[in-house]
Amino acid sequence: MTGVTAAGFSSVMKGQQFDPLNQSAMVRGPAPALERSEDSSEEVIKKLEKKVNSLIEESAHASALGDYQTALDKAKEAGRKERMLCKQREQAQLTEQINLDLTYCVLFNLANQYQANHMHSEALNTYLLIVKNKMFSNGGRLRVNMGNIYVEQKKYPQAIKMYRMALDQIQDTHKGVRLKILKNIGSVFVRMGQYTDAITSLEHVMSELPDFKTALNLVLCYYAVGD
Repeated sequence: MTGVTAAGFSSVMKGQQFDPLNQSAMVRGPAPALERSEDSSEEVIKKLEKKVNSLIEESAHASALGDYQTALDKAKEAGRKERMLCKQREQAQLTEQINLDLTYCVLFNLANQYQANHMHSEALNTYLLIVKNKMFSNGGRLRVNMGNIYVEQKKYPQAIKMYRMALDQIQDTHKGVRLKILKNIGSVFVRMGQYTDAITSLEHVMSELPDFKTALNLVLCYYAVGD
């Protein structure tokens, strides 16, 4: 009598594993590696900060070699990356980690590179961003740099104003810095032909830390006023 095979799944042969859905054919070799997830916010921030620091260094190096255009391009790129960095921190609600020292370095370097490329308006505007930001405690000293730019432009009254504002920001304990600013003020007064005002600044310098150049300027002022 012949056997009757049930309809549906075929019978399992000896030595075979029961696998009605034929799943074993779908699994061959080790499972594929999981795809790497995108960088976390912290990793993106860390990479951006490292890039900004590298760009500042590259800019300063190019400037030291006299390649002022490349230095400026690197400084601008550092500024763009630093703004991206701040935005990333805000989005990640990590505003307390914003690096003010890095922001200061980016702006200071950018202003320097503008100045080196004789882009005076851009340099002054960038310095102004620093000196008006109360978060930068010593930013007011950079008014000396602004005064120097005004001297280059022959805008002597504005230069005197910047030097005097910088002087107000510097404590008496920093005697050497104060005397250098007073020398600048005296020199600008000489250029303006205001010899009496120049004498006031230069005499103070000579009483504190005399040097040949200041003495020569002072003698010229005495001669100009007939003293």
